[in-house]
Amino acid sequence: MYLSEFIKRPVINQRGEKIGKLKDVIVSSESPYPIIEAITVETLDKKQINVPWEYVENMVREIKLKSELDDIKEYNFAKRDIKLLEDVMDRQVVDIEDQKIRRVNDLKISATNGYYHIIGVDIGIQGIIRRLGLQRITKPLGIAKTDDIIAWNDIDPLESDYSKLKLKVPKQNLKKLHPADIAEIVDQLGVNESITILNSLDDESAADTLEEVSPERQVSLFEGMDSKRAADLLDEMSPDDAADLLGDLPDDKAEELLGLMKPEESKDLRKLLEYPENTAGGIMTTEFAYVDQDLTVRKVLDAIRKMAEDVETLYYVYVISKKGDLVGVTSLRDIILADLDANISDFMHTHIIKADVMEDQHEVAQKIAKYNLIALPVVEDETKLRGIITVDDAIDIVLPTAWKKRVPRMFGR
Repeated sequence: MYLSEFIKRPVINQRGEKIGKLKDVIVSSESPYPIIEAITVETLDKKQINVPWEYVENMVREIKLKSELDDIKEYNFAKRDIKLLEDVMDRQVVDIEDQKIRRVNDLKISATNGYYHIIGVDIGIQGIIRRLGLQRITKPLGIAKTDDIIAWNDIDPLESDYSKLKLKVPKQNLKKLHPADIAEIVDQLGVNESITILNSLDDESAADTLEEVSPERQVSLFEGMDSKRAADLLDEMSPDDAADLLGDLPDDKAEELLGLMKPEESKDLRKLLEYPENTAGGIMTTEFAYVDQDLTVRKVLDAIRKMAEDVETLYYVYVISKKGDLVGVTSLRDIILADLDANISDFMHTHIIKADVMEDQHEVAQKIAKYNLIALPVVEDETKLRGIITVDDAIDIVLPTAWKKRVPRMFGR
């Protein structure tokens, strides 16, 4: 049985007289497979009355009541109650397995010992056919007869206020999905539902997800979410992505969020925002591994361990002077293979391919491709190390937006 088969059925009294029609069905969300607690009857004069289930004799053909409407004590709607037609039918369901948004086309009902249980939602085409009454027409066409049911026990509400239920999601943990997969779900939902999903994730997972959605979508989400939460997520995002996002936000909103961020993170982002967005300075990240030129390999390894969580890539380690000048570069592999008491300056490469902070981003991408680099250091005033640009950033420059998500990210956070 399905909800669509009951809605609009005649409601009759003990004498068999029609007194209205079924408008909706009320269940409690507190049960894994909720029992119908009440029905909403629309009377002949268009009034709506919530009739407790104890007054319903049967729902075989018509819905027959045990008492006259005037003698019924109306059902008191509780906070955890759900109106199936109003709150669930035609709402959206996130299919975790396929990362797609499905629509609830019908609800499956089972009768047990005189009670009616809601056992699942139908997200398939049969639900639509059934509601439209097209079974006889579609049967000769060979349209699939199987239902596509998600068990009620396998879905969770994203919102705790069931009277405003917008979305239901399979209980499989969203946190287990890759951020790119969560981003695909977020891109298909409304802003409020997307924010609800992001709020269910920890800061790092939410930030990683935001880095995978389009710039336009990022702006909508940050304008809609709580400012403190938005600032926390900016703290977790890579500096170049965070700076790009702040640059797309209205100035007053960007300034508000910068004021709520950690002072050190805010300072770095303000510096990045000074560079034009299409230059090396505008796309670089300030999270990279660098060490002093006077350190031994032993001390370099200690320094790398401390900075490992905060840098975007550890493939290259840059060597700087006391004044912050870029004087060399080496790979992590070379460091690991070197003698622990050797000085980093003994084996670093001093011929360095680099970019100026004001260099055009397309020239930067060409340079990374030409020299087959994993990352490119960015300097100011010829020698002052300011950041790096990874090969991922170069890909983002040269690939059309639609293709970016199809390319594996080399430096996931």
